[in-house]
Amino acid sequence: MADYAESSILQPLQGRMAHEMADRCELPTKAVRIEDQYGCWTCRPRVLQVFNSIRWHVFWQCVFNFFEGFVVNGVINVIIPSLEKRYEMSSSRSSIIASANDFGALVVLIFISYYGGQRNKPRIMAAGVFLMSIGSLIFSLPQFLGDEYQYTVSGGTNGTQNLCMPENGNTSSDACGNESSNNSGYNSYYACFLVGQAFLGIGAVPMFTVALTYIDDNCKPKLTSFFIGCTFSSAAVGVAVGYIVGGQTLSYFVDADKVDISSIPLTPADPQWVGAWWIGILVSFLSFLLIGFPLLGYPKELPGQEQLQKLRRSEAHNVNANEMTTRPNFGKSWKDFPKSVYLLVRNPAFLFTCLSATAEALIIGGLATFGAKLLQEFYHVDLTKAGLIMGLITIPGSGGGMLLGGYLVKKFDWKFPGIIRYCAICMFVCMLIAPSFLASCPSQPLAGITGTYKYESSHTGLSANCNQDCHCATSGYEPVCDGNHTVYFTPCHAGCTGFSINGDVKEYFNCSCISGEMSTLSSVEVHTDAVGGSCADQCIWFYVFCILLFFNMLFTFMTMPASTTATFRCVPPKQRSLAIGVELLVVRLLGNLSNDRIMYRMYVVQRLVLFC
Repeated sequence: MADYAESSILQPLQGRMAHEMADRCELPTKAVRIEDQYGCWTCRPRVLQVFNSIRWHVFWQCVFNFFEGFVVNGVINVIIPSLEKRYEMSSSRSSIIASANDFGALVVLIFISYYGGQRNKPRIMAAGVFLMSIGSLIFSLPQFLGDEYQYTVSGGTNGTQNLCMPENGNTSSDACGNESSNNSGYNSYYACFLVGQAFLGIGAVPMFTVALTYIDDNCKPKLTSFFIGCTFSSAAVGVAVGYIVGGQTLSYFVDADKVDISSIPLTPADPQWVGAWWIGILVSFLSFLLIGFPLLGYPKELPGQEQLQKLRRSEAHNVNANEMTTRPNFGKSWKDFPKSVYLLVRNPAFLFTCLSATAEALIIGGLATFGAKLLQEFYHVDLTKAGLIMGLITIPGSGGGMLLGGYLVKKFDWKFPGIIRYCAICMFVCMLIAPSFLASCPSQPLAGITGTYKYESSHTGLSANCNQDCHCATSGYEPVCDGNHTVYFTPCHAGCTGFSINGDVKEYFNCSCISGEMSTLSSVEVHTDAVGGSCADQCIWFYVFCILLFFNMLFTFMTMPASTTATFRCVPPKQRSLAIGVELLVVRLLGNLSNDRIMYRMYVVQRLVLFC
């Protein structure tokens, strides 16, 4: 009787102690096995054991996610228009570069998520990070292997002249012929971009599959959503910083490492300007190289994992699947792979969670790729400012949304049904905000195409009586804007014979299509007729769109850590890694890749409306 009374008192006490230990993520009091210590192989010094906790692992994963978001969804998306201009690529080609990351991930996604689920997860993570470092290096190679950038400028110091010179015999057909002949030499550089992006996609797969299950294995179930929210939030902040840094690096000339910048006659406002797109890529190369080493030191299981597993209660929807996957060797052989996939497909809760994640990707995924370009085209914002604006919206919108979403799940300790209801409410709010993407500022008339020349009565095309003797080339788009906010294709098409640079603004004078006559500089007083660049007038819809975009991001990203936690809860423990892999596969196929094409077609339609 005494023994029974003692055990009845100790058991609840031990249970409370286990819960408190898990809340504080403390290590167990018993000795830690050598294979569970921090370090590599036989090198496991005691001073490094302070890193052997789930909090430190989440920290390193946050650092990785920051730089992954920085380069993949931040810098690369900002520099896409610069790559188009520098290497004479069409928007369809650049969209393939943006999608190459997803294609690379798709090749290995299922393999890594299934194979890595029962293996040493930290080593697989570290291998992926090192591969991303190699991918960043390959992506930057065209800058260092290629020749200097050749551009068309009004001064004529590098390429053909875009000023009106009646004695100039160059024709637009000659310029176009030279352009097409040089374009074929960029195919090898295009391959570097594709391979580099594919390596970045492949290397990131372990960090978004087995790394998440590693967190769930080594922390209390209540904390999973919050820790995942921290890692996702770090990625969102990285995207925002990538937009800002990528936009700022574009204010430096692309060949700053090869030429004297003071001798460049271009300014960042010139359409021919190409910024130093490669700086952010090199930063990511060094960052990934350094991040891989701390991840390599973590053991297969952190100390205390066995105690944490005892606190879990299965919420798997399919009870038969839960019983089948509890076999000791289930999932360690490829012969169990078809059965594992079959069990997931038969899980309706998991299938609907996948569809909800796909809807999230459709709402926001493509905007990360073409967001800066859409601001540039729809709202007449220059590329540097567009990257800054996207960054300022993304930091509080996506980063704050994921932190808030993870905290709410932890605060209210929602189970699977509560998480699903919460996600449904957030997505309903996003659906109400979605029509904001239909807004845009009206485009300024382009002389001869969507508007008439000043002294013409109808649309005449780019050539008119006022510039017919100028022999203007159409190989390069160098718009200028007059006082009436009419855009001309080039200074030559405006009939301008001279220019001067006033700070960052290029001013043109003696423009026959604007002033009505062509004169020599000695016969008339010099005055400014036009300035370089498009007529960038921002309407009220620009500010409305930015506000609605913030709330769209906030509510969309509030569901991401909750949705991942719901996936973990609705499948058996041994299927969590594969479930995340299958979910990412569906999201990338139906969400990200489709959205890149949708956003690209939106851009093409806008350009067709402008020029047709």
